Amino acid sequence: MAGHVGSGRLRASEIAALLGGSAALAGSWVVVAASGAVPEWEADAFELVNGLPDVLWPVVWVPMQLGSIGGSLVVVALTALVSRNVRLTVAALAAEQATFWGAKVVKRLVERGRPSSLLADVDTRENLRGLGYLSGHAAIAAALATVLIPSLPRRWQWVAVAAACVVALGRLYSGAHLPLDVIGGAGFGVVCGILARRALGLGGDDEDPLHRPFAQPATAR
Repeated sequence: MAGHVGSGRLRASEIAALLGGSAALAGSWVVVAASGAVPEWEADAFELVNGLPDVLWPVVWVPMQLGSIGGSLVVVALTALVSRNVRLTVAALAAEQATFWGAKVVKRLVERGRPSSLLADVDTRENLRGLGYLSGHAAIAAALATVLIPSLPRRWQWVAVAAACVVALGRLYSGAHLPLDVIGGAGFGVVCGILARRALGLGGDDEDPLHRPFAQPATAR
C-alpha cells in the first residue's frame, strides 16, 4: 500500500527535506570553515535581530526553551501522552538525543566562537558557555518539528514550523548564535528528524490520515 506507515519508499517531501537539510548543514559548515571572519551579510542579519528591544526577552525566552534539553523532553513526554503512539514517541526521543549529542560533536569539529568573541557590541541576554556552530537549540527544535509535522493535523503543522523558527530567531536575539549557526543547526535537525521517522517505520506526510496518531476519527455516516 503506497501510503501505509512503514513503506520503504522515500516520499518526495522526505527527499526534499533531506536534501534541504543536508544543503543547509553542508553549506553553512563550508562557509564557516572557509573563513575565520564573520561575513558582512551574516553580521548585518545578526545585528538586525540581536538589536531588538530588551522588552521582548521574556516573550522570546519561553518558547525558546523548546530547543533546550529540558524543554524538548517535555515535548517528547507530551507526544507520548497525547498521541499514545510508541513509535512516534520513540522517534521524537531518538531525534532529540541524536541531535543533542551530534551537535556537540560538530561544535568540537568546527570550533567557532560565540558572537561576542567574533563581533563588537553584541547584546548577550543569557549566560553562555561553549562554542557557537552549530546551534543545538535550533537543531533540536527542527528535529522535533520534522518528526511531528507529518503526524499532526494540518492546522497544527504550521504551529510546529513557527515554533522551530521562533527558537532559531531567539538564539540570535539572545546573542548566543550567529545566523550560520542556526542555519546549520536547523539543517542538522531536519536530517536527524527524517532519519528517526524512517528508522521507526513512520510514513510521510501523504500517509493515510487514519494512521496519523493526532488525527481526529472520521465521522460516522
